[in-house]
Amino acid sequence: MEDNKNIRTDKKKKSPNKNFYLVLGIIGVAMALIAKYALDTSTEKTLSAVLIGIGTGLMGFGIAKWLVALWGERNPELMRASEIEMKDERNQMIRNKAQAVSGEILHWLMIAGAWVGILTDASVWMILLFVGLFILKTILDFAFMVRYQKKM
Repeated sequence: MEDNKNIRTDKKKKSPNKNFYLVLGIIGVAMALIAKYALDTSTEKTLSAVLIGIGTGLMGFGIAKWLVALWGERNPELMRASEIEMKDERNQMIRNKAQAVSGEILHWLMIAGAWVGILTDASVWMILLFVGLFILKTILDFAFMVRYQKKM
């Protein structure tokens, strides 16, 4: 009977150290500042912009994950409840449904963007980008439907 109780109190799930996320955030800030002030010549504008984007992304990700890890240490019972809720089958179905609906709305907003571009005499590449994304989304929808029909 005791074998059926798979409560693992002695072994914790291995996750990255919270300090790793803090260091990642600091690296992101440093990267953005270096890119802004050290690479500010006209020939290095593109590289500077890319590094600022990557740096601020790392900063946001690192600081957010660090704060969540800090909160999890202070509230372990709430963190455990949150993890259980994330893995709950009903909540996963709700998330999947919400993602499908938002994807469908964005799908039709892309074609609306193409029509707005046509009506306002926007650049051809902009209109083709919207149409291409619309077609790509349609193809991906079909491909995943076929895949999941075979799988399920």
